[in-house]
Amino acid sequence: MKLTRLVLSDLHLGVGSRPGELNVFEDFHFDDDFAELLAHYDREAGEDGEVELILNGDVFDLLKVKIGGIWPTEITDDIATEKVRQCLDGHPRFVNGLKRFLSKERRRLVFLPGNHDLDMWFPGPQELFKRYVAPGPAADRVHFVTSSDTYYLPEGIQIRHGHQLERIHRVDYANMTKKRRDGTEILDLPWGSLWILEVMNPAKAMRSYVDRIQPLGRFLVAALLFDTRFVARFMYHTSVYWLRRRVFNLEAWRERIRWLPKALREEIIALGGFDEAAVRALKKMRGVQYLIVGHSHGPRFQQLPDGKILVNTGTWMRMINLDIRHLGQDSGLTYCRIEYSEDGRPTVNLMRWLGSRRPYQVIPYAD
Repeated sequence: MKLTRLVLSDLHLGVGSRPGELNVFEDFHFDDDFAELLAHYDREAGEDGEVELILNGDVFDLLKVKIGGIWPTEITDDIATEKVRQCLDGHPRFVNGLKRFLSKERRRLVFLPGNHDLDMWFPGPQELFKRYVAPGPAADRVHFVTSSDTYYLPEGIQIRHGHQLERIHRVDYANMTKKRRDGTEILDLPWGSLWILEVMNPAKAMRSYVDRIQPLGRFLVAALLFDTRFVARFMYHTSVYWLRRRVFNLEAWRERIRWLPKALREEIIALGGFDEAAVRALKKMRGVQYLIVGHSHGPRFQQLPDGKILVNTGTWMRMINLDIRHLGQDSGLTYCRIEYSEDGRPTVNLMRWLGSRRPYQVIPYAD
């Protein structure tokens, strides 16, 4: 029986866009392409083949979904469920593509929440997702990985979204929630998520492209000349936020002073060093030949001197890259395909979905 595994990450579905209305917080505009990709591999596998779809984090951008007109910082099960419902309702073609894919018995789905959709840790969003895309018996073929950040495959392959490799987005999987005074459980969000909610989202409302440019630091340096007021405001709010949340949130001044150099190094200076962190993690892993990640939005296929391979599946967002090595690169519709030979050996490739040629494409935004 032929087995194919597909790994996609960082689709960043929001609540959708209504005709004639610009939603700057919607960054996924490829519902048809996604459904077409699933249909292609479904046909290729046939009735006897098996396809496992692995959604490796940040499938939904729940940090950009408002409830009651605000971006909530205290996420309960009910709030998380409502945010996911808005995303699913806003992308019916995405939902229908998954539903058709999972209607066959030899199709499976594995979902690893990332730092933008940590809400999927709650049971409410999981059940809602299954009701939409896998009703009835198909729900048994949908699996959520929530006890850690890693999906282990027996062939020496590890799949991780990657947020655990950055201190600002790291969570404690043994203590994912905390209790409010009224006893309600809420997600214990990392400070990186809170920074997105309180600093980046308001900045995106003014400059819709700000979270689609990488590396961010290089953009901010250049924008000091051309958009000085915006950059000054952004840096001011980021600095105030970091001091309030990270420095003056410590219990003792002695601990603050001892902790400050490490915090600067790991939370500010290290920003943008994700590729290096992933390589270091792979080198330390025993019995692992392939590490597949997402998170940083930069598609990569890198073979290390010892033969190990790092794959970053990139993103389906429209990105603008200012790194001299990847200048101007639009990451495209990238994903990872894992195929197996008759003796069970895996072949891992970074792929770009091209799909069928279309006579036109709707332009979703002007920037």
